Amino acid sequence: MNRMTFRQLLQEIHLWLALILFLPLVILGLTGSVLVYHDDFPTWFGNGEPRYALASGDPAPIGDLIAAATAAMGPGVKPTAVMLPAEPGAPAIIRFARASQGGPVPGQAQGQTQVQGQTQVQGPGATMGGGQVKIDPVSLAILDVQKGMARQGGFLGIVHQLHGSLMIPGLGRDIVGWLGAVMLFLGVSGLIMWWPRPGQWRQQLTVKRGATTLRLNRDLHNTFGFWSLAVFVIVSFTGLYIVYPQPINAAVGLVAPVRDLRPNAVTVKPRQGVAPIDVGTAVGLGDAAVAADLSLQGVFLPQRADQPYRLNYARPDQESPLFNTTVFVDPWSARVLDVRDPRSFSAGDTFAFYQRPLHYGLGWGPVWQFLVFLSGLLPLLFSVTGLTMWWLKRRRRRQAALVRQAAE
Repeated sequence: MNRMTFRQLLQEIHLWLALILFLPLVILGLTGSVLVYHDDFPTWFGNGEPRYALASGDPAPIGDLIAAATAAMGPGVKPTAVMLPAEPGAPAIIRFARASQGGPVPGQAQGQTQVQGQTQVQGPGATMGGGQVKIDPVSLAILDVQKGMARQGGFLGIVHQLHGSLMIPGLGRDIVGWLGAVMLFLGVSGLIMWWPRPGQWRQQLTVKRGATTLRLNRDLHNTFGFWSLAVFVIVSFTGLYIVYPQPINAAVGLVAPVRDLRPNAVTVKPRQGVAPIDVGTAVGLGDAAVAADLSLQGVFLPQRADQPYRLNYARPDQESPLFNTTVFVDPWSARVLDVRDPRSFSAGDTFAFYQRPLHYGLGWGPVWQFLVFLSGLLPLLFSVTGLTMWWLKRRRRRQAALVRQAAE
């Protein structure tokens, strides 16, 4: 029995991984393409944010926004975030989560008390779902109340869940991470198998006119695979990084220092007998820590006693909220813990920071966004052409075997 060459072994692994995993890989690709233009869907389909007749004047303090929204939501929930309008004429949005275990934290909704480290709901008829309130940032008029809603709903909500975890509880996110590694392997192994011999480069980079079905599928598979390889590898690697940032950061750290830039990487230590600062004081500390041209876009309230305030600031004409400057404020010591400004990151931090924007099609303009959109269609193209080639070759081998048997 002849031994397999390395190239033949690679081809077998490439083939069977693609055959076994083609369905989840196609789902990840197609859902990723949809999410690239997630924010544009409401505009394209005519159901964007409604326009409100809002009051003019100076915006109310954030603490007043939270208090008014909490009263509108009723008991059983606690505020989690305040999203301020990015442009005049838009409402502020106060997000809520179900009241649950979490200890004494700032920003606790009225009508709740702390009992043995838990948030106890007071009063009958308390809703146990989350939700959000849209509010006039000047007059504090309540514009819309949505109770018991999931964070993502409808079609796009399903797409988010499929892309993030394949809608598999618990292990889904890890499975998606490993599928990203499989995509990365398929891209690199495909390049190795494709690499042409001298004099065959042109043949390997074009689609032959009038080709047979087998040749046509092979040319489509190889040609699109080569010309899209760089984007495909970047999107696959960044997806793997989003799921498993720590081991990749450890490897990058061997070359350049890199920090864990996840929000939950910053924690605080509660102080006994010390009252935490309110959200207004936290905002004042954050404003003083950033440049004057930055505007506050969002405040994430601590949900546990060991969490800081997280404040997001945007520059004028900023491409995406992913490029916000983030300020972390300790509610117990009333001091700024960290200011994460993408413009002042080290080389290692810049590498870590850009993984998520690049995966979402941001950071390199609309051309990159469109290329990332197209890359999500590649698993479908590769699956169709690859499966067709496998089936045609299998049928040819069977026919050849029948001919040999007849001859014998």
